[in-house]
Amino acid sequence: MKETTALSRRLFFLAGALLFTAPRNTLPAQGPGLFDVFAARKESPSDPLFGGLALTGYSGIFGLRLSGALNFNNGDNSSAYTAPSPYTGCDRFRCRGYGGPRQYRYESGLGIGVGGWSADADLLVAPLRALPLARSLLLGFSPYGFVGIGGIGVNPSNAPDTSRATWSFGVGLHHDLLGWLGVGAEARNRRSLHSDSAIAIGSRRNWEYRAGLSVSFGAHQNAVPSTPPRGILMPVDRPETDQLETAESAARTTARVLDLAEGYVETPYSTGGTNPSIGFDAAGFVQYVFGREGVALPRTAHAIAELGQEVSTRIGALRPGDLLFFGNDGSSIDHVAIYAGHDRIVHSSASGGGVRYDVLGEGPRGAWFADHLVTARRMLAEGRARPRVHRDGSREEGDLDPPDRAPRAGRSR
Repeated sequence: MKETTALSRRLFFLAGALLFTAPRNTLPAQGPGLFDVFAARKESPSDPLFGGLALTGYSGIFGLRLSGALNFNNGDNSSAYTAPSPYTGCDRFRCRGYGGPRQYRYESGLGIGVGGWSADADLLVAPLRALPLARSLLLGFSPYGFVGIGGIGVNPSNAPDTSRATWSFGVGLHHDLLGWLGVGAEARNRRSLHSDSAIAIGSRRNWEYRAGLSVSFGAHQNAVPSTPPRGILMPVDRPETDQLETAESAARTTARVLDLAEGYVETPYSTGGTNPSIGFDAAGFVQYVFGREGVALPRTAHAIAELGQEVSTRIGALRPGDLLFFGNDGSSIDHVAIYAGHDRIVHSSASGGGVRYDVLGEGPRGAWFADHLVTARRMLAEGRARPRVHRDGSREEGDLDPPDRAPRAGRSR
């Protein structure tokens, strides 16, 4: 028990150190695949410690995991046989052996044996994988449950093998530390397939505990560079020199931008639209509202996302007036909205019929936008220059953003 407690403390200390020293720029995205290296054992120190590998593939909130583990011991790879007496003597009647039988022992291998094994195929359900905002409330931790089928065998020295087929269920917790590197811990209740007992928590003796490191693969990469490209910013309708905003002026500008956006609610959606007389598309609405305050922005959501200051998408990091960028495929930016505070966004949405408010994470539409959020940028930052672009920074109509594919809205709010 003391060895298990000490090992657990070391694992949690390492996980905590990595967690609080990891970068916190954005909410890390979990990839559809995970490769795990883990250690597992039951509570008693007399039970074998297993080391193993696991491969998991996710589709949405559901995953399939294949894992296997081995326990190595000193082994007893020697073999022995008994030889007849090496000496014989014969007389006229018969031949007799004398000197007694002799026993010989041969040593083989490296002195390492397999003291146990386990193999499992598990079906996982991780409900928060599709809810970045919910994961952020839990500081990036993602709980999951699982049920599976497999087998386990323990081969103690000088004792028969105890291999048996099993089914199991349990719960776990995963956390992405660096986007691709994560830690995880879980508890598994393993039952024999031939057991007549119903599903129950059972005694502590039935529980197996696992901790390990995981590497995520197959994740979408953000299409937005981490720093804005140089050489494209220049004043528009303002002096050539940079004009740094104070906190007070930035707050006033933000308030005016939000008031302007509020005034165009229920303006119809129009592909390529850039003014209220014909309607707006997503980028056209943002470009028009910010342009009224002297902040010139490009014509597409992807181009706008190359400007300003990158902002974390974690709860509490966003401010009213920030721009949130979304992708129909979850990675390529093709939609933009203005953050209005309290998880609300105001935008011109094709699926919403025009300029309207939506609440991130609320209802089918809010859940869709929360799941397809790619990044956030701040255009009106205190102590920073206003973003500016070339006067000819617009694009051809063929390059405009496609409409968003969020669930249809009933009516504007």
